[in-house]
Amino acid sequence: MTENLRFPWADLPPARVDETPDDIADQPQPSRGRRGRRPLSAWRGTTQAGQWQWWHLLVHGPGQAVDDFAAAARGPGLVPWPFDGERVEEDMFALAIGDGASEHTRRGLSIEGCRILARQFRDAAETRHARNLMRTDRPCVLDFHALVPVPPAILRLGATHPDAVSWLLRHWGTAEVPRDARRLVGRKAGRRLPGGHRPVVYGFFTPRAEAPEPLVAALRTRWPDMTFVLSRQDMT
Repeated sequence: MTENLRFPWADLPPARVDETPDDIADQPQPSRGRRGRRPLSAWRGTTQAGQWQWWHLLVHGPGQAVDDFAAAARGPGLVPWPFDGERVEEDMFALAIGDGASEHTRRGLSIEGCRILARQFRDAAETRHARNLMRTDRPCVLDFHALVPVPPAILRLGATHPDAVSWLLRHWGTAEVPRDARRLVGRKAGRRLPGGHRPVVYGFFTPRAEAPEPLVAALRTRWPDMTFVLSRQDMT
């Protein structure tokens, strides 16, 4: 269905807030973009600040436990959903041709032009999917799938299946992987910690209407000797 079609730019993170990452090597670096490329700000709904919520996750506990958690939290930063190239191509063709079009569409493309566009989109999406699955050079510091894995039976359904979305909302609190996840330098626990204890603070985005509280609750169960504090942050 076209309403479930995900464009390549849909996974680009929102605009960053003014906070310094603790580990620059783990963070995606900004690029200048290609000449003539449409700027990200042109895609409405992707960069609007009102669509996103910036979070802080404070984690503190014994030093070794913090190190163990940080290691467990690292991963590729994606969910290995199966990729249905035929479905993507069909959805893109339906979107390009529009409702009620005959020989030519309202967008000025012929039927054959819409088919070519759909095939090009599929090829690009397949390339991007394969590249993401092989991405190991710059892991995400807060990988939800690494911490609370999506079961194989749910993975087989695909990212847009209602049961898969329901599982994500129930266990993660969001149907998206966190965007622009990073460790934040200089952030403290806000209290005096026992000897040998130390904090680490993560920052990340989710869609504004989705709060990752179920995931944090699962972390508290898995690491009972540690403290996890999730807080919303003002992006203004």
